[in-house]
Amino acid sequence: MKIAHLGDALDHWKGSLIDVIGDEGLNVVPMLTDRNEWTQEHFETYARLLCRKPENVLKKERGDLFSNRTRHGYFCNMDEGDLFLDPDTGIAPDEKAEKEHINLSEIVSLLPAPSSRMLLIYQHASREKDGPRKKLQLLRDTQGLRECGIFAYDSGMVSMIGISRNRDRTDEASARLKIWLGPVASTRIIA
Repeated sequence: MKIAHLGDALDHWKGSLIDVIGDEGLNVVPMLTDRNEWTQEHFETYARLLCRKPENVLKKERGDLFSNRTRHGYFCNMDEGDLFLDPDTGIAPDEKAEKEHINLSEIVSLLPAPSSRMLLIYQHASREKDGPRKKLQLLRDTQGLRECGIFAYDSGMVSMIGISRNRDRTDEASARLKIWLGPVASTRIIA
């Protein structure tokens, strides 16, 4: 997440989806990668855009950016609730993740058994044909995620991926989206 993108149209899109899918306890993890100074006012704006309260934005100590050097400790001490992960780009295609990505092993670690936590993950547009479907297959093929319920809302430009060990949670979230999207749900929801 870069401060230069704060308040863009994608923040509104993310917020509306979080409002439809998430419950009140869903927390946001901004994966901050830029060197610009985020102030409390920036975090409050970010929370508002994502339809959350400021206390729902989990942030590390001031200056602790998400990078290859800090990524191991970035996801430590998360509570048990649902999370929205907001990387710059999305899920890495392999374990050689850059700071703009969350990698597969980090996703596995955020979904410990027997947790029923649901993760919502922002995914930037893919240049590949059927990119969102391929990303879901990558998740399904990952050791530790094979039994998870997984779906995506593909907007054409970006996607929101939902994943949980509790398939009832992902089925319910997907059903909410289908009602919300109405007649276009069949072209936007990938399960």
